[in-house]
Amino acid sequence: MAELVEATGVQRQSLYNAFQDKQGLFVAVLNRYEQLLKESLTPLLRDDAELPELRQYMEGVLQLQADRDVGGCLLVQTSFGVGVSDPRVRSVVEAGASAIRACFADLIRRSVASGRLSREVVPEACADYLFAVLNGLSALARTGAKKDHVSGVLAHTFATLGVAQSKTPMGGG
Repeated sequence: MAELVEATGVQRQSLYNAFQDKQGLFVAVLNRYEQLLKESLTPLLRDDAELPELRQYMEGVLQLQADRDVGGCLLVQTSFGVGVSDPRVRSVVEAGASAIRACFADLIRRSVASGRLSREVVPEACADYLFAVLNGLSALARTGAKKDHVSGVLAHTFATLGVAQSKTPMGGG
């Protein structure tokens, strides 16, 4: 709180009046992050957005994390912390993650409808898979993998999605 008071010029009591406590301030930060995250998904909501746009989005997220030297999505990082036991925190974390996966699923549904993906692909399962890949690649990058390696894994991921007539839910043979 002392750092916030110094950085913002807002008095400690005013911060407590606005947010009740440190946890309330953290929930406000998570809410703002969730809002920004949903705004970042806008290009994927276009009717013509399909797999290339999703891959570009994922590459952009990984690049932004590298540029800012952060270890991954704040919501995902929070989900591993003790603070997630607070129902307010858990609610924001779950809502944000659900919004991402739903957006991915809608895009995948469009890709199936256009014939770019096999009709065997289950959009929700594929979206969960890509959400896990994105967050796993964040961890891979933070544990020393070079950018080319991370990009290669992402390329492999999208290559497996394109396999036609797969019998697996994610289209990966």
